[in-house]
Amino acid sequence: MNRLMRSRLCCACLFIALSCPVHFANAQMGQNLLIGNAKAVSLGNAVTADPPGIDSIHFNPAGLARIKGTKMLLKLVVGDADVRGEFYSNDEYEQLLADANLEDPMANSESEIENFAVYLPGMGLTKVPVLAAPLGGASYNPPGSNLTFGTAAYAPLMLGYTRSDDDIGRFYGREMGMARITFLSPTIGWQVSDSLAIGMGIGFSYMGVGLDLDYRAANQLIGALNSATNDICFGDDNGFVWEGVSIDLCGGEVSPFDTLFTLQVELEKTISTTFNLGFLWEPTPWLTLGMVYQSEAKDRLEGDIRVIMDDGIVNLLNAIADSNPLLAAVVEATGATDNGGVIESSGYIDITLPQHLAVGMSLQLLPDLKINVDYKWTETSVWEAFDFRLDESLPVLATIQFIEGVEPDALVIPRGYEDAANFAFGLEYQYSDSLALRMGYEPRNSGIPDDKLDFLIPLGDFDLYGIGFSYRMDRDTIIDVAFAYGKSDQYIPAGSSSNGNSNRLDNFVYNPSAGLDVRSMTEFSILEFSYEAAF
Repeated sequence: MNRLMRSRLCCACLFIALSCPVHFANAQMGQNLLIGNAKAVSLGNAVTADPPGIDSIHFNPAGLARIKGTKMLLKLVVGDADVRGEFYSNDEYEQLLADANLEDPMANSESEIENFAVYLPGMGLTKVPVLAAPLGGASYNPPGSNLTFGTAAYAPLMLGYTRSDDDIGRFYGREMGMARITFLSPTIGWQVSDSLAIGMGIGFSYMGVGLDLDYRAANQLIGALNSATNDICFGDDNGFVWEGVSIDLCGGEVSPFDTLFTLQVELEKTISTTFNLGFLWEPTPWLTLGMVYQSEAKDRLEGDIRVIMDDGIVNLLNAIADSNPLLAAVVEATGATDNGGVIESSGYIDITLPQHLAVGMSLQLLPDLKINVDYKWTETSVWEAFDFRLDESLPVLATIQFIEGVEPDALVIPRGYEDAANFAFGLEYQYSDSLALRMGYEPRNSGIPDDKLDFLIPLGDFDLYGIGFSYRMDRDTIIDVAFAYGKSDQYIPAGSSSNGNSNRLDNFVYNPSAGLDVRSMTEFSILEFSYEAAF
């Protein structure tokens, strides 16, 4: 039993620490949402052939060549989100609980977030009243030159939340905060000819993730263990005797539906680099074609992992150790009761941020009406499996290496994701010489198959809608304002996903909603404002 508990503990810790940042770093699910460019989000991010000023550094660096003189960009992005989960039981599950004389508090319950949180350099996981970020950039075009130089600060990723201590969703994360902040992005745009421009830039980013999560093991084997110990401890005995060895199983409790331990993770990488390449081709005055390639990033996030065992587990293991000197050595070897059940370690995760490619067209249908169409692709299939490597071998992993994906010094977690692709559409109406009105639509494909959905990061396929306007105050000064809304609604039937509600007995790693129908709903709105002027 001790070995089983320790195995579940290690596997769960490694899996959660690995999977959380990877989901949030998904370039397709979170692509462009918090860059802070009002023009882009109001056009449904269909701006590959119509890149937005200094933020061309991200969307298509060739667009930087269109900027003349010396310019600055100031911008503000403010976000709001509602994340809810619903967990429903069915007749089969209710009968299973009744036969085992158990009650699942997650069944027929709901979850919602309480506050926002982000992971900030030097501050770690930080609660914030509203998700907001001031950002900006600058560019310089030497007089008479075909080269424009620029840099910008933006947030490809800045998300997080907190839940109350009694919210059932705490088993998917009580607190979570993540950030990928590009703080420097030196970029060059070159106007090769009247019709062709190319650009290239390098991004230097910080990435960090923090997590506080209660872990439960909603597994039939743990349920059977719970029932067995309850039966043994129902009377006056303090356990049972097997081949002359007395074992006390009544000092604590192991439940499939209560917290087994709390996991706290803080991991970060100070500098992560990527590069962007792009071109713009204008074969006619009414048609522009564009392409941008954003490279992958292979990052190693390092930091601290802290596991706090539940008192019931610590008491159970201590009772077992006290009942027999031979078993005391076994319990001590697990390390689960050291420091009152607090286990602290350091570790790292190797994460690949997928490469991204977009091609686009900007078509001037009428003198005052323009339509943009983009096709975007992200190589999410690089997440076929995630490989977590340890600095040293763990005896507990060596004992269960017969399980697929388990090695003495590693844990390989299957993901089975697919490449993601989608179109994006934008419409701009030039109402007057100084005012342009915009609207856009982007149906997002997350690249996560139905049998891999989960509530840990409840943002799968969703539709993004944007509206906004641009006001030109003078030749060099432009104000852009945009509002965007998106919604993701996932239904995960009981037993359909190996990432959260599988019914398989051998799903030992992370399966908090086993046997339950799960529905996750995420609604978010984003307000973006930018000010570009000469200086």
